[in-house]
Amino acid sequence: MKKTFLLFFLALVARAYAAQSDLPPLYTVIVDSHRCLVLEPDHLPQNAPLVVLLHGYHGSATSLIYLWSELHLPPGRVVCPDGRLFLEGKGFGWYHKENQSDIVQSRDYLLKLVQRLGPKRPVIFAGFSQGGVMSIVTGLHCPNKVLAIVSMSGYVPNPAENLRDLKAPRSVPILMVHGQMDETIPIADARFGETSLNAQGYHPFFKTLSMGHRISQESLNSVRDFFAQVLPKN
Repeated sequence: MKKTFLLFFLALVARAYAAQSDLPPLYTVIVDSHRCLVLEPDHLPQNAPLVVLLHGYHGSATSLIYLWSELHLPPGRVVCPDGRLFLEGKGFGWYHKENQSDIVQSRDYLLKLVQRLGPKRPVIFAGFSQGGVMSIVTGLHCPNKVLAIVSMSGYVPNPAENLRDLKAPRSVPILMVHGQMDETIPIADARFGETSLNAQGYHPFFKTLSMGHRISQESLNSVRDFFAQVLPKN
């Protein structure tokens, strides 16, 4: 009952925000009993990217919808899913305390989501905190062409397991943005993730900002500039 009420409330928030902003049409898709909010302009080109935006712990599909207009992305199908784990009235999450089984199940769910909503589309993954973790882990295992991966205040848990059998080419652009005063995910943990990615032959761009564990306008500007630099111009 609590979950049903929360989903209803979050859906109302999403619709209210969409009505007041310059967002494209919004609709809801259910995949394996989990809600995904989808933003899609009319007459979307067949080669337009699928943009997967992933919230952090205690977040929801509505948490990152506003990022679409902040990042100046090309026209695409924007997908904002609820996390696979319901946290008893406090939103959703992707895993509990680095539980590897949770991470793998959430990764496989997100890969299934990509195949459901954009099986032949190039994909952009971006997320905050746990969503940043899942953006890296899922993006590097995605069979589609991955245009870019962004992790805001994220890291790479258990690299020996999560960086195995990767499908993304070593040239895929990766941005890691992290706050110097982050007490939730210390910057040393994020740096270890950068080192682990380098060891696999990837070349993430790591940017530190004077902030804690949050999304700031400066971090959004960094992500927007990164996209402008690495995404195809056409």
